[in-house]
Amino acid sequence: MSAEAPGLTRAGAKIMATVVRLRFTALFLAVMVIANLLAGTLWQPLPHRLLAAWGIGFDPVLSGDLFRLITGTFLSHDPDMFVRQIIFAALVIGHTELQRGGVRTAAFFFGLDIVGTLILLACVGWAVGIADLTSHYDVGMSIGGFGLIGLALAGWRGKWLVFAAILLAILAKFNIDPDPLADGGHAIALMLGFVLGLALKPPQRHRSKEVGNAG
Repeated sequence: MSAEAPGLTRAGAKIMATVVRLRFTALFLAVMVIANLLAGTLWQPLPHRLLAAWGIGFDPVLSGDLFRLITGTFLSHDPDMFVRQIIFAALVIGHTELQRGGVRTAAFFFGLDIVGTLILLACVGWAVGIADLTSHYDVGMSIGGFGLIGLALAGWRGKWLVFAAILLAILAKFNIDPDPLADGGHAIALMLGFVLGLALKPPQRHRSKEVGNAG
């Protein structure tokens, strides 16, 4: 027992250190769980009345209901989407936080998510004569998530090839199972994040500083 206790203590300390280092990721995931628990989407599809009340859409945002840009981010359409979204969020937000720290990750995620969504809704308004999506609503964090993917890709050696491959995958998905709001938002956010990443300095300097402070 006495021999095992130090090992358990060290393991617990490592877990706590990881949670502290990924505090924004942990907080984001906790809010996702609570929001979908309250909405009931952990066990059933999101009711249309809640989608219309909290989801992101052209008409409410144009009317000034900008709070939807936040509320819609944390909700899911159904239990399957919730599982996909929480895994996706843990991976992309967690990776970015390890590289760039919590404050920068929060700023990058919400900045890319909100700007990407506003550009998407502007495109919806522009394309009314082609396809009217102004009464459609969507939820999820994938716009911000794809923005963080683009941000990460900008620091890769084969960034242009991977960037093009992901854009082609989004296009292929749209042709097979079209979802104009989601697919368009993913492509826009990926490009925004990639351009932002190209303009920023690599994150290694921040990462080494953070590790040094932790030590």
